[in-house]
Amino acid sequence: MIRVAALAVTAALLLASCAQQERAAQADPRTGASAERYDRDREICRGVADDYMRRRRNIDDSRREVNAGTYERYGQTTLPHQMANYGDSRSADKVIASCMESRGWPQPSKSWWEKIGS
Repeated sequence: MIRVAALAVTAALLLASCAQQERAAQADPRTGASAERYDRDREICRGVADDYMRRRRNIDDSRREVNAGTYERYGQTTLPHQMANYGDSRSADKVIASCMESRGWPQPSKSWWEKIGS
């Protein structure tokens, strides 16, 4: 009697895990997706990020022009531009990742130590 019950529980667990894997495969938006679709979505998202960053850069540049003399007076002629370029590349990466995720391409999750500085 105990063997039959143990066998029944084992069979139920196996069936449940198979059903869960099948549901996960069906829920994956990339199932059946092609490389062309990914590339197309990536280019669309890159265009969205470029437009966003262009508008943001115009605002930041006009704001920076107000303090342009102050930077030169203290000898920091390239630092503001280097910092702006670094910030823009990180922001663009985040915009692209967000856009790709909204199009059904989930982004890999990062561990806590990889999120430091993000």
